[in-house]
Amino acid sequence: MIDTRFSTALQIVISVAVNQEAGLRSTSQSLAQGLDTSSSFVRKLLLPLNESGILATAQGGRGGISLARPRDQILLSEIYAAVTGDKRIWATRHDIPHEGLVGENIGDLSEYLCDRAEQAVVDMLGSVTIEDSVAELRRLEAQKSAGRSDVDAARSCAAAE
Repeated sequence: MIDTRFSTALQIVISVAVNQEAGLRSTSQSLAQGLDTSSSFVRKLLLPLNESGILATAQGGRGGISLARPRDQILLSEIYAAVTGDKRIWATRHDIPHEGLVGENIGDLSEYLCDRAEQAVVDMLGSVTIEDSVAELRRLEAQKSAGRSDVDAARSCAAAE
């Protein structure tokens, strides 16, 4: 089964950032609705995000979820580390016969490759902030809107002919 904790946590943090910018309140229920998941799953992810100083939560009628610090200071690698913990990208099988070249060494090779892959992921995510992510989402939305405008213009021209 593919682990969706990081992608879900990323959507939570970006949603909180965008809502905060718009002056909208974020709650576990509103975030769950946007994710099409349960608010209990959202709360489960909020705990490590809160403990890591990424999000802050406040109880009560005026409470809600907010960024714990400016979005240009929150790295995606921090979100990844907060919600994945010690879980590795893949697991190495150790329950195989340890005979021959492959059997004797495949575990070490797999661990080595996993370590390198994990480091590449962390390095890449460590170069992107929530601010960068919001800007990229806006760029993608503008690109889609421009594409829709082009399609609408082409349809208008075709209809006029």
